[in-house]
Amino acid sequence: MKKIILAMGTVMLLAGCGPGRWEPFGGFTDPVCMPDGSVAFYQEADTKGNLGEPRAKKENCPWNKPAAKK
Repeated sequence: MKKIILAMGTVMLLAGCGPGRWEPFGGFTDPVCMPDGSVAFYQEADTKGNLGEPRAKKENCPWNKPAAKK
């Protein structure tokens, strides 16, 4: 059990390193999606270290789109 906690703590610390951000992204229960509908939790910086405007939005998720009318 201690090894699992240590491994998870290490992963969390390493996730904080490097250019990128978790916000304004949603959580595991309400994520944001890329324009193709794939789930995104993290935005990476470009080669210059700039983050820019996130492309992932909650509106792109299939479950957040209104149902098609028949």
